[in-house]
Amino acid sequence: MEKAEEYRYYSTQRPVSIGTFPKKADNPPIQIENYRGRTWVECNTRLAWGEVVYAKPLSDQELRNYELMPSRNNHNTRQQMDAHAQVVGKWEDKKRVPYQKRLTWFYPDFGCYVAKYFVSPEQLAEQAARLGNVK
Repeated sequence: MEKAEEYRYYSTQRPVSIGTFPKKADNPPIQIENYRGRTWVECNTRLAWGEVVYAKPLSDQELRNYELMPSRNNHNTRQQMDAHAQVVGKWEDKKRVPYQKRLTWFYPDFGCYVAKYFVSPEQLAEQAARLGNVK
């Protein structure tokens, strides 16, 4: 049996508590976890107080309203990161950015660029936006 898609969001501003995450009837939280304190998550790309997991993605407005950050492993976030990596990777190649400073690497088996593991979705989106090709 295939596991249903989950969407994980990190609370980076405060511990998860009443009023700090959306509670909708059609998308209730599946799991809520507070850490023992602020903890590095996502390969040390961000500090978080806890996390909330949903069966469906939250809207950008909900993320802003509750100051939540999506996991890079969420399906929709992975798609955005893949699109941004193509733009940023081509630019990095063109500018001959040294490997140590790159946000992406080329995956020859699939002929595409992939975000390095320590790069956050926000870092990649910010660089893609600077290049003016992706929102």
